[in-house]
Parts: sequence; C-alpha cells; structure tokens
Amino acid sequence: MRIAVLASGGNSPAMNNAVITLAKSAKLNKIDIKLIFNGFQGLLEHKFTDADIRYLEEFTSRGNVVIGTSRSKEFMKLEAKHKAIKILKKEKIDVLVVIGGDGSYRGATELSKLGVKVMTLPGTIDNDISSTNSTIGFYTCLDVIVQSIDRLRDSFDSHSGICFVEVMGRGFSDLAIQAGIATNAEIIVTKENVLKASDFIRIANETKQNKKRSCIFVITEKIYGKNGLPTLDEIAEEVERKTNRVCRVNVIGHSQRGGVPAAIDRYWASMMANHCIKCIKAGRLNRAIGEERRELVDMDILDAVNLPKKHNRTTLAHEFEKINRI
Repeated sequence: MRIAVLASGGNSPAMNNAVITLAKSAKLNKIDIKLIFNGFQGLLEHKFTDADIRYLEEFTSRGNVVIGTSRSKEFMKLEAKHKAIKILKKEKIDVLVVIGGDGSYRGATELSKLGVKVMTLPGTIDNDISSTNSTIGFYTCLDVIVQSIDRLRDSFDSHSGICFVEVMGRGFSDLAIQAGIATNAEIIVTKENVLKASDFIRIANETKQNKKRSCIFVITEKIYGKNGLPTLDEIAEEVERKTNRVCRVNVIGHSQRGGVPAAIDRYWASMMANHCIKCIKAGRLNRAIGEERRELVDMDILDAVNLPKKHNRTTLAHEFEKINRI
C-alpha cells in the first residue's frame, strides 16, 4: 500500500509532528509513504518526494510545516480535481492524507466523492472543525496570544491606557474567548457581540471607576472595517478622544501561527497521526480523525463535513466580561 500526505490552508503549529508520526507509523506498518509539497496546489504541480524521517525529525519543535502548505484557488475547479486524480494514479497512491482546516476537509471530501480514498487530520488554529474537540495548533496559538496580551497589559497598566487586541479566528472565536478569559480582558468581541465606540467608552469609564488602570479589549478578526462598520483604528481614535486616555490597536497577526508548538498540540498531532495509520491499515478509509473527551475518534468524512458548525460561546464570554470588569 502507498499513501501520500499534504498540508493545506494556513499553517498550524505541530503539523510537523503529524507528518513525522505519519511517516514513522507508516514505515512500522510497512506502508509506503510519499510527501506532497505545498498542499493541493503542489499536488496539481506533481511535487512529490520520499519521506526522509531523519530530516523530518529536525522540525519536531518548529511551528512551520516542513512540507509547506497553500490555499489553491485552482483546485476548486472540477477539472483540477480530475487532474489531481490522474496524478495520484500515476504515483500509485492508494490513500491521500490531508492535514488542514475546514476548506481542506471539503477539498478532501470532493476527491472522495470522485473515488479517491482520503483521510483527514484537523490542522487549524481556529479550532472550528466540528468533528473534533481540539485541533492541531490551537493551543500553541492561544498561548502566543495570552503571552502577547500579558505584555500589553504591563504596558497599558503603566499608562492607564486602553488597548484593542485583534486576534485570529475568523468566524469562530474560541481564540478570542479563551484568551480573553485567561487574561482578564474587559471585553471579548465575537461576531454575535459587535460593539460600538460608545460601548467601549462606557466600559472603559466603568472600569476606571473600579480603579483598574488599563482596559484590554480582545477582538476577533475580520469584524470591523467591513459591512458598514468603522475600522478599529477609527474606533480607537474616538475612544481616546472621549476618554482622554492613551488608546491603541495591536494586531497580533501571523506571529500566532509560529514558534515552538505547545506540548499538548504535539501530543494530539502524534496521537491522531498514529490513529490515522491504524485506520488505513485496518481498511477504515474516508475517515476524519479527531479528539473528543480526550479520546481519539474517527468518523466518515462526509458526516464530518456535514456536522453543524461550532457555535461561539458568547454567553461564556459575557459571563467573564462581567467578572473581569470588577
């Protein structure tokens, strides 16, 4: 049997640990393995290589992904998928393993509908895959955010200032909510909890009355500056003008995706990868691998992508906002 592995979408810390364990576990189970560089785009460009385990091990503690990743608009076309299938057949690939997020899962699912045997591992910092409780890379990203906010709190305590901190997560706000709870943020903004400048001003004044020196507002990305809403910079200018306090916007950005992967992400990446190989060996194919209640799980990929979307725990965010403003 021969399998191929690719990573797709945005990079996610500990993807390397998944790739390393896939290579080692495959060898242990006498399964031939090929690596594909740069995701589905690399598949279309026929970028295959053998897995050099000793080389891969050098990336155990790196937050990048050694085989690269990409977002491929070309792969969305039906003719591109048929091209990919021809390449997989030419390379005599029996199973394609895809590490990635929601879009990657859907790409793998489309291939499975066309007859390709696939397996998926949840590699995304957003933690928005419904078939798993936690995703590879989420906790590393969360740690980076928390450490960044801790530093910002030090600075803005010194100036009795206000800081808007924008974090990644897109439509799903687990990063913002968990980081906000962990750092005592006074506001946690999700797409269900979009505030106006007047709201930020009111809460800044309220916390000042409670003798808090600073305010940290954690904001999920891609909310402000669109759909008729002002940008965060515009809101910050108004808040500074009305409160007469230092007010700044800090976008943590892509540093959230890098750095040394957290132990818990490495652990689950390795566990999920090994479980993936076990499923392949047993003939359990077209499965989405995940974790629920600290146990490994797998389900049919079609069922996985059709699960209801995870909901933002906005009620939890509101509960801790009230606590954090005291």
